Amino acid sequence: MRSPNVTLVPDLLPSADEASLLAQLAQLERADAALVLASGMAAVACTMMTLLRPGDHMLATTWLRPHTRLFFEQELPALGVSVSFVDPTETRGWRRAVTRTTRLLYVESPVGPTTRVVDLRPPRTLAHELGVALVVDSTFASPVNFRPMDFGADVVLHSASPFLDGHRDELAGVVCGTDGVIDEMRTKMQLWGALPHPQALASLARGLKTLTARVAQQNATARAVAEWASHHGAVSTVMYPGLTSHPDHAIAAECLTGFGSVLTMQLSGGREAAHRMLERLHHVTRCEIGESPRTSAVEAAAAQLGGVDSTASVLPTNLGAPDGSIRLHIGLEDASTLIGDLTQAME
Repeated sequence: MRSPNVTLVPDLLPSADEASLLAQLAQLERADAALVLASGMAAVACTMMTLLRPGDHMLATTWLRPHTRLFFEQELPALGVSVSFVDPTETRGWRRAVTRTTRLLYVESPVGPTTRVVDLRPPRTLAHELGVALVVDSTFASPVNFRPMDFGADVVLHSASPFLDGHRDELAGVVCGTDGVIDEMRTKMQLWGALPHPQALASLARGLKTLTARVAQQNATARAVAEWASHHGAVSTVMYPGLTSHPDHAIAAECLTGFGSVLTMQLSGGREAAHRMLERLHHVTRCEIGESPRTSAVEAAAAQLGGVDSTASVLPTNLGAPDGSIRLHIGLEDASTLIGDLTQAME
């Protein structure tokens, strides 16, 4: 990794309460230090500004959230950084895409709507061989289910609202890494206006108190719902890393300590059946997802994940989901209540 040139701004030094929160976040990810920013996209942007310079090249997996991919495709090239995208199922694709100016490899895992899990071994091996940074967005796992630094990551990102906060009250982003990287990123955070709201820090500190208990229950309930859906006649496919039928189950079983709260099921009746089902739900909250990554609906839908209430969304095909796919985020309701609601909605 490139050693950053650090210019520490004195008035950005954290207060005692914030320092305690940052130390807790760093400990969760087994990192040297952590930083809380205004949003998940602020975390992505400031990480790129810290680790990349004009003329640099980065590799990113094709499995990305729409707004992250849009930032890589439009904003980074405008700043002089070139980006190539790699299909993570092609293990040699990373090496083939390397150039002499490659400085960073970027992975999102587990992946939002599709629930895919990326094998970190190829990018980890390549990053360490080249001496460049491996950055992993682990929002959909949380540190309870996945610690990327145990598998070779140098920097770990989170959109904090879904799981770390867990109540969807405030927007925030988290970056964990070395002291040098976090120190320089703190300066970038100020210069780019990405400081978190004080209430977001308080909300995040509250959420961390229940993080382990919340995620453990969500793991168990989501797995029960996924098992039920996999045997329902109206469901043609269920995508959940905890099921042996999932294409990445072996990788997930190796690197995840829990399989998460998000599953996707495809209804045999297609998109119309999916919309009819959502209209009949009583306990699960319906959540709309926009067709374009430029719309605020995508961010709004992302904000519905990770909280204590279960949500359901019909996935647009531009997110890589087959027609008639429904994404379920499992909250803290009882499994029997959720299965009962889903059953009556599909009748």
